This record gives sequence, structure tokens and C-alpha cells, in this order.
Amino acid sequence: MLYLLLCAAASVLRMLAAYVLSVLLALVFGVAMARSRSVERFLLPILDILQSIPILGFFPAALAFFVTVLPAGIGVEAAAVFLIITSQLWNLIFGVYSSVKSLDPMLFDMSKVYRMGRATVFFYLCVPASRNSLVANSLISWAGGWFFLTSSEIITMGAAEHRLLGLGTFIMEAFERGDSYGFYLGVASLLTVILATYILVWNPAGETILERELISLRPVYSTIESSVGSLWSTLGNLMIKAEARIRLPSFAGKAIVIAVLTSIAYFLVGGLKQLPSFDIESVYGSLLEVAYELPLSLARVSTIVAFSVFLSLAATYASYARKGIMLVVLLVGEVLASIPAVVWWPLLASIALGSPLGPYMVATVVMLQGSLWYLYFNLIVYGLAGLRKDLEEMSRVYRIRGLWYLRSVFIPSLLPSLASGALSAWGGAWNSTVAAEYVSFGERVIDIGGVGAVLNRKAAKGDALGVAMSALLLSLVITVFNKALWKRFFEFIERRYGGGE
Repeated sequence: MLYLLLCAAASVLRMLAAYVLSVLLALVFGVAMARSRSVERFLLPILDILQSIPILGFFPAALAFFVTVLPAGIGVEAAAVFLIITSQLWNLIFGVYSSVKSLDPMLFDMSKVYRMGRATVFFYLCVPASRNSLVANSLISWAGGWFFLTSSEIITMGAAEHRLLGLGTFIMEAFERGDSYGFYLGVASLLTVILATYILVWNPAGETILERELISLRPVYSTIESSVGSLWSTLGNLMIKAEARIRLPSFAGKAIVIAVLTSIAYFLVGGLKQLPSFDIESVYGSLLEVAYELPLSLARVSTIVAFSVFLSLAATYASYARKGIMLVVLLVGEVLASIPAVVWWPLLASIALGSPLGPYMVATVVMLQGSLWYLYFNLIVYGLAGLRKDLEEMSRVYRIRGLWYLRSVFIPSLLPSLASGALSAWGGAWNSTVAAEYVSFGERVIDIGGVGAVLNRKAAKGDALGVAMSALLLSLVITVFNKALWKRFFEFIERRYGGGE
């Protein structure tokens, strides 16, 4: 039992470290993009590609740099935290970016009139404006981190395997040695930890934004909020005093962003040097293999996103029609959304190994797990809050009910949240293919084909270059789809419901 507690503590600390770093990076890059057009033009396309790379695509960089270059114990821990960050960071950056971008420009003009420094503007204008967005996106980012926890704690590339102390490793090792009691005890501990973090931190944090009572322990959260607030205020005051004494030039903000990006580039180049020598035939073969398997994964992802839309709309309407089940729906979603992807295979092993269709059924559950919750939380938490009260009252007066109400009032009011949630669900479904399309049970390997299976096959062979090239091609394809399909969808919503044509 003591060992299990140590595993739980290690996983929570790993998650917390990744989350804190993700928030800090999101604030730096999100504010820089919102305040500088040059940074925005440079970073937006890069982030568009990075957020489309599955977590397995970051394995070569994690192994090549963190594990190879840094000292053994530190390197593996740093690699795990880095991998968790890749599942938490992107929506936090875009949340900060959109929040600061939507601020009235007159606020920044006034800051110049009153000669407010950049640090003052950052800590007392940009960060408070981003608070609601950070809390909202943290619900999804925290669940995303847990979802890929096992993949972060067990890093495998060919013969190289690194396992860290943690709940994900505990659960998988118990399953591999046939310890049913240990496996289910680990899963129960994982669910308990996840539920505790929502009740103690995220639910009370969301109450002030949602104006809705959630299942939470506010006294604990108040203590955490007070401590974090004091620490942040101290940091802000120190930065403001330092800026007043040093008097940084106007280009200092850009210089800081460039310095951070240069450091990241340096680390990546250092990692690339550790990869096998460039083999054009291997790269060409990897690209052909991805291109061949891509349509299969595309069909699965499209089907899963459509099904996620249907389930989320049904759950949202049920929560709207019967207010009493809102808490249950949210709590169930928070717990299920955080179950690591790989854990679903052991949990449903009897189904996966019981029939020829079993692997496809479990793969559907895993992909649904990676896609559904982006829509689920966007619609239930933020979509319902945006329902237009005047349209609701009008529908009651004119007795607009049933399908007519759904088509004319309910769904159109949810479209902005539906669109943003569907875009995130699209990316989440692609990321989940690495856990859904290929899995090994000891000597038994389940491979149902697809891009995720290609990435896993190459990782199992230790082909780091093939994994990197395949992940890059996949991210470029997803980016093209985002520009061609989702951009037009957002433009349609803006024209029809945003006061356009």
C-alpha cells in the first residue's frame, strides 16, 4: 500500500510540474502572439503543426535529448514531464492568445499614457484577462495529461525502455504479470486521485466562472488559491521593480520570446544529432506507409467525431432539460475523461481478445475517449452558459418545442461552442489513434491498421527517424484539413450567427 501511495504521489507531482510549466509557457507565448504581429505570424503556423503531432511523435525528441543528454534519473523525469506538456499546452496558449487579443485596444493605449511598463501590463492586465480562459482550458488540459499519463511514464523505442515510478506504470505492470487485484487497485487509486483533484481544485475554480454550484471543497481551494495568489503577486512585484531599475528597451519582449525559441531550437538540434543518420529510402518508405494507411484512420476519426457530436448534444440537452442531473453529468465526465488511454485495453481485455471484432470495439472506445470530452465540456459547461435568454423566453411564449426547438433555437445557440469543441475533438481523435490502433499484451500484439499503428510499429522497431517523419507528415495533413475544412466551418458560423451577412 505504501508503494501505491508513492506511485500516486509521483504521478500527481509529475502532472503538477507539467501543468505549471504549461501555464507559464502559455502566458508567455499567448501574450506575445496577441501583442506582436511579427510573433503572431511566426508562431501561429508552428503551433498549428505542433498541436497536431501525436504524443508518440515526440518520443524521438524526448529520448534523443532528455534521456541521452541529461543525467540518467533527471533525463527520464524531464522526458516524462515534456511529454505530458505536449498533451496540455496548446489549448492553453490559444486560450490566452484569444483572451488578450479580444481586449479593448484602448486599455493598452491608456497603459502607454500612464507609462506602465511591460511587466505591469503583463501581470495586471494580460494575466487577469486570461484567468477565465486558463481555468476553462485547464479542465481539458488536466484530463488530457492524465489521458496520456501511461504513455509518458513508460517510454519505449525499440530495445530502449524507460519506466518511471507512477500510477500508470503500476497499473500496466500489474496487468502484465496477471495480478488482477493489483490492477484494479491501481485503477481505483487512479480514479480516486483524479476525482480528488477535481473536487479540491478544478470544480471550485470553475464555480466563479460558471456561476453554478459544483461538487467541491471550497475551504481547501481557498487555501490553495491564497497561496498561489501570494506567490504570483510576489513574482509580479519583483519583475515590475526589476524592470523599473533596468529599463528594458522596447524590443525586450520580442527578445525574450526569441531567446526562448532559440533555446528550444538548440535543444531540438541537439536531439536530432542523436537520431540515426538520414536515410532517404527509409524516409520515403515511411511516407508511403503513412499515405497508404491514412484513409483508414481518416474514416475512423471522422466517424468518431460525428458520434462525439451526437453524444455531446444529447448529454447537453439532457442537462438543460433536467437541471438536477447537471452535477452527475459533469462529475462522470470529469472522471472518465481522465482515464489513461492505454488503461482501457486492460480494462476491456476480455472484449478485445474474445472475438474478431473485439479489438475494433475497444479501439472505438479509446478513440471516443480521446475525442468526446472536448465537445462534452465545451457544450455542457460553456455552451449552455451562452444560450440566449431572449430566444428561450420567445420559444416559451410561442410554444416552440421538440425538434423545432432543437433545430431553430438550441443547436444554433450552441454552434460557437460546438465548432471549437469539434476542432479540438478532431485533433484529440487523431492523437488517440496511437493508443487505439496498436497495443501489445505481453507477446500478443493487436494491430488494426492505420497511422497510429504505423507509428507504433516503427517505435517497436526502434526506428526513431521513421517515427519522426511519419508524425511530421501526419501533422501536415491534419493542418491542411484544418485550413481547408475547419476554417470554412468557422467562417460559415461567423457569417450566419456573428452579425455578418
